[in-house]
Amino acid sequence: MKYLLELALHFAANINCEKGGCLECRTCRNTLKAKYPNLYILEPVGNSIVVGEIDDLIYRMSISSINNEFKIAIIREAELMSGSGGITFNKMLKTLEDPPDEKCIFILLVEDIDAIIPTVRSRCQAYNWIFKGSAFGNYDERFRSIENELESHLKVLMSDRKNISEALYFSRTISSFIPEIGADIIKKQKKEIEKIKKSGLDKDEIDRIVKKTEDRNDREIKKLTSLIIKHVFDIIAACLEDIIAVIAGGKREALHYTDNYNIISESYKGGSINKYLELLGTIRENKIYASQGINYEIALDRVILGLVQS
Repeated sequence: MKYLLELALHFAANINCEKGGCLECRTCRNTLKAKYPNLYILEPVGNSIVVGEIDDLIYRMSISSINNEFKIAIIREAELMSGSGGITFNKMLKTLEDPPDEKCIFILLVEDIDAIIPTVRSRCQAYNWIFKGSAFGNYDERFRSIENELESHLKVLMSDRKNISEALYFSRTISSFIPEIGADIIKKQKKEIEKIKKSGLDKDEIDRIVKKTEDRNDREIKKLTSLIIKHVFDIIAACLEDIIAVIAGGKREALHYTDNYNIISESYKGGSINKYLELLGTIRENKIYASQGINYEIALDRVILGLVQS
């Protein structure tokens, strides 16, 4: 998320800099430090962005800017506007449709665009950025291991489509992986909190920083869980696309997993393409809902059973 903020700050500097983003003038330097009078940054406190914070931001954006420059509002972790029954999303929707004036720019930062409701997305210009390195950060090696295990497991399932108990084991494999990552984050959190408590700050300040740290790590666990589930759905979708390709007469080199060609040819011969297209549709729906805290185990069971029973 820090890379997204850096991009947003550079964009803001470019907008108000008389030289188009020289990075040397007072406007650029202060904007990049996030200390500029026409720049507002909204960060979540806790696990949601509440209505009052949005109201305050809208009020600030309604005040005339200094030097007739653009007023730029950056909302970090914008998906957290989903709290309060979606009221904050609705307030933002109305503001995007009818901004206070022509000098307003709202930048919504989000790591998972599916977490932003379609009505809000449709009012925005979306830019997708892929940063160097994986979205799974420090958990890359562990996830590669589970990814290989899942691909092998799917191969077994496609070979033995009558083994329902094996199919149901699939979601439990994912379920055992997610708590491990959560445990790592909590362990890191404890170390951070110990440092904070030894900082010499007064008790109220320590309590505030500790609460902020705990909230941030809770959000990190939720985000990683959503990313993992979506990636798992992507792996299953690739297998479904391979099945559809083989049934339609596609050759081995057209598959995502070429090693599965013979297995699919034997197990899915004469199958109905429409059934697998429906399953792909189900995966797309579940990927969207994964950002909203669905029971991913039920969702995975539904898709996997469809894969082996269709």
